[in-house]
Amino acid sequence: MNNFIRPPVFYPSTVVFVDDNDSYLDALRRFFPGTYTNLFFTRPQAALNYIRQHARENSLEFAAASACLSEPGVERFVETSAERDIVARPSRFEEVSAVVVDYDMPGIGGVEFLSSISHLRCAKVLLTGVADETVAVKAFNAGIVDLYLRKTDADSANRLTHFLKDAKTRHCAESGWLALGENGMTYCDPRTRKVIDEVVAAQGIVEYYWRPEQNVILMFDAAGNPSVFVAWAENDWISQGEIVADEGGPSDLLRQLATREVMPLFWPDLAYRSGMKFRSLTPQSIPGWDDAFFGWTRIEPAEVGLDLVTFAHWRSDRNR
Repeated sequence: MNNFIRPPVFYPSTVVFVDDNDSYLDALRRFFPGTYTNLFFTRPQAALNYIRQHARENSLEFAAASACLSEPGVERFVETSAERDIVARPSRFEEVSAVVVDYDMPGIGGVEFLSSISHLRCAKVLLTGVADETVAVKAFNAGIVDLYLRKTDADSANRLTHFLKDAKTRHCAESGWLALGENGMTYCDPRTRKVIDEVVAAQGIVEYYWRPEQNVILMFDAAGNPSVFVAWAENDWISQGEIVADEGGPSDLLRQLATREVMPLFWPDLAYRSGMKFRSLTPQSIPGWDDAFFGWTRIEPAEVGLDLVTFAHWRSDRNR
């Protein structure tokens, strides 16, 4: 795990479950019903083949020239190559973010299974029986296992649910753009992230991506309908106002920016350009942060302006 500060990114990723016991695997299917991104294997080798094809390597490479330290204690990395843009990769939904494997399987045990993929960047969970706990503890201490659970424990399913949720979030946080300028830092603040979580829950958002070229978060719901989330702290308001003034923008807009009456959305541009049309949002305060506001609005699919495969598109293709 690294300590790089990254802007918000989230999308559905894949969890692989491996157990030679059909009955227990059926129980897992009922508890984790997402048939598109939850994959269940009774044959360990078939699971290994899939994982090795779709999990990321454990080491991430960064161009040395991209690193800079812009303020004490804050590491910023700037990497804007096309390969880093997760939105451009339709395969992102097939990426393995976590593996859940039974300890006792014929041919290859759970610890050996997870040891064989230790070089891959995915969370690793071992399901054990009571008699296997000593081995599980050793595997955990050796860094082979991130979590071990006894199948017979009453709260094992709930613990697994919470762990997998966190694993998927971590997986997505390590994907996509690494560029962090002054604008991107507004979205990394915990107060903004809390608001993002609230918008995601309220609007049924299933995937979202910070877009450095526009300084917004592009969101999609389960049906693939796009929307945009924008957050500005004081420096964002000031810089946007200065650009409007430099471009000879409307005096009313300058006044509204100064008084925080409107939050203009310049999508798909980063800022105002002379004569451009833009959408005005009603700014809403970010709780606990003076002079920081956010806005959210749906946009038309034609306005996205990106050649991308949403989760809705990907899911539909798999149904054909």
